[in-house]
Amino acid sequence: MRGYLRQKSKGSWQITIDTGTSPDGERRRHFETVHSSRKSDAQKRLTELLTSLDKGVYTPPGKLTLATHIQNWLTGYVKTNCSPRTYDGYQSIAERHIIPALGQYQLKHLHPQIIQAYYGKAVEKLSPRTVAKHHRLLSQALKYAVRQGYLGRNPCEFADPPSWKGKAMRTLTPFEVQVFLDVARDSYYYPVYYTAVSTGLRQAELLGLRWRDVDLDLLSISVNRVLYKRRGVCEVKEPNRMMKKGSTEGRSPFVRGVWASFLQNDVSRIRNQILPVSPRYNLSPLPGQEGGQGVGRKSFSAPC
Repeated sequence: MRGYLRQKSKGSWQITIDTGTSPDGERRRHFETVHSSRKSDAQKRLTELLTSLDKGVYTPPGKLTLATHIQNWLTGYVKTNCSPRTYDGYQSIAERHIIPALGQYQLKHLHPQIIQAYYGKAVEKLSPRTVAKHHRLLSQALKYAVRQGYLGRNPCEFADPPSWKGKAMRTLTPFEVQVFLDVARDSYYYPVYYTAVSTGLRQAELLGLRWRDVDLDLLSISVNRVLYKRRGVCEVKEPNRMMKKGSTEGRSPFVRGVWASFLQNDVSRIRNQILPVSPRYNLSPLPGQEGGQGVGRKSFSAPC
């Protein structure tokens, strides 16, 4: 018999499976306890272990803790497959919240009830939306553990994160947009404000623009790079969609009515206006002269 069950006590079942023999001919067995009032749950886990043996992905149980696994997942998978901003965000959540609360648990002992209890305590101090992000990180990390053969199933699939409702976003009315542009017309950053309200580009996309990305004939902008600030250092990179195989550059059309007026009155002034900015921002140029310094996120975030 390759594997069998026996009830240890009420609500506790012991799984025993034969995993082969050692080089010296000794019989090797794996023991695991399932805490459940239903025998079917233990039988399901036994089937998972036997299936992993058949597929050749069985990993002998050890003392791998969640803390060690998450660190390995961050450095071995997230850092090489995700953006630096995603890595920084996951690392911050893991080190500040998940590892202090759950890191001491061995993966094989991390049950859904433990994860659910963590969500209940976390939501007392953090917003439901933030705890939902913790759930996503933990689920992804444990999904990786399943793929690596450390777990037979992902316990996060049986834990429910807190529900939350997003706030409705309020946008400017056409009248408010015109008032804003009138007030900002003499601002040094008026070209950035105008492009933002006319195209809906994200901040990082706006800060990565150059004149070569603007097509005045087609009235469109090509988003070929983005500017991010990470740990106090600004970096210019390709947009994520351009890194995917077979993707093309993103183009964002201007609002033709307002852009036509913009062309008639402001383009020449703006071309002359955008010069190297403060020397504290040693960046690639925003729309302006090649070789100059660009506008930092701090300047763009400041009120006009």
